[in-house]
Amino acid sequence: MTLKVPIQETVKLVGSLRLCGSDRSEPVVISKREMVMDEKVYVAVVARGLESKSSLVWAIQNTVGREFCIVYVHQPMQISAPGEMFHEQKLRLYRKEKEKAHNSLDKYLNICRQMNVNAEKIYMEMDSVEEGILQLISQRGAKKLVMGAAADRNYTMKMKDLHSKKAICISREAPDTCHIWFTCKGYLICTREATRRDNLYNEGTSSSSLTQSEITKGTESVASSSMAKDDVQIQVALIEAATSNREKRLEVSKRKEAEKAASDAIKRAKESENLYLNELKRRKETEKSLKEAKEEMEKMRSEGEARIAESNTVIRNLRGKYNLSMKVLRRLGDEHEELKRKLNEVSKHKSKCKEEEASPSKDREPPQYFICPITQDVMEDPYVAADGFTYEGEAIRGWFNRGHETSPMTNKRLPHTSLVPNLALRSAIQEWLQASSS
Repeated sequence: MTLKVPIQETVKLVGSLRLCGSDRSEPVVISKREMVMDEKVYVAVVARGLESKSSLVWAIQNTVGREFCIVYVHQPMQISAPGEMFHEQKLRLYRKEKEKAHNSLDKYLNICRQMNVNAEKIYMEMDSVEEGILQLISQRGAKKLVMGAAADRNYTMKMKDLHSKKAICISREAPDTCHIWFTCKGYLICTREATRRDNLYNEGTSSSSLTQSEITKGTESVASSSMAKDDVQIQVALIEAATSNREKRLEVSKRKEAEKAASDAIKRAKESENLYLNELKRRKETEKSLKEAKEEMEKMRSEGEARIAESNTVIRNLRGKYNLSMKVLRRLGDEHEELKRKLNEVSKHKSKCKEEEASPSKDREPPQYFICPITQDVMEDPYVAADGFTYEGEAIRGWFNRGHETSPMTNKRLPHTSLVPNLALRSAIQEWLQASSS
């Protein structure tokens, strides 16, 4: 119930004053301000999961209030980022949170209806819950407030003090005229009694209900009115002083918090700077190590490439020498086979010569293989050429000296012009000549 005691020029207390035997009506001006006294019971709640249900139920069951006011202070999310799309997302999130908060407040109102009490809800948006509740108390002149001393999950049987920072702040900063109960899990933890009571309502009521018999003495009534005026002015001055002190304490508290935040920010900045310098030092050391490792790898790669190139050169040289050696070996093998063949021919010729020597005929013709294909005479110094035929040494040399590189027998190009002496054939020719001469 809201009771207003007007203290303005528009409201006057009029009475029949007996002064010196005459009756006259005289206005009594009390003040130029208005004091509001709100006897509602305000219950501060949180919207998350009906955590403040126990505080609301306790307030309904243990206070004498006829009307209740469920107060919720919402702290909007402080997020800033560029972009129109992000702004729309933030707006949707804000609407969703607001709708959720109103739904929770409606649930608290349903609890009040079930307990047959009148209640209303107050939704506020402030950066600080404490500042929102303190502002509500100041604006509405709230005299009774119920709020949580701590979260229900933190309740213990030995709990006697406030654990919530919000509760501690409000207990310290709230006006002295507000009576505050601090509860937790349905139990009263502590109470902050109102240290000053505003007597304006009582004085206004008593002044308006003065009876004719109580104001028969004019002098005493005038004195009483003057005293009432002085009391009202004193009360107003006290309230203004209390409000000023509270605002001063809030300002000092905010300043201390700002100084602490600035100090913490400077400290964090120095720590960040030290971390940055250490990280920069480590980065330079890492870059130096990487550079040295890269140079070492480049050096090793260059040396490896040089060794590989050298090895390839050696391999090519060895391969050329190997191919040349194989050609020489094949040539030697061919010559060896040719010599074996000629040795067989010589052996056959020797056996034939022996048979001819054994025969009585003395005018024998020389064998055809004793005759040089070039001179058509019996050879004295036979040599084997690359074509496998045997020639007189001087005749075949003269053939080559005249610029011929082909075989005199086959007219094919010879692979080389080297000559090999046919010792076996020369021995056979010499034996034949000796036998023919005897």
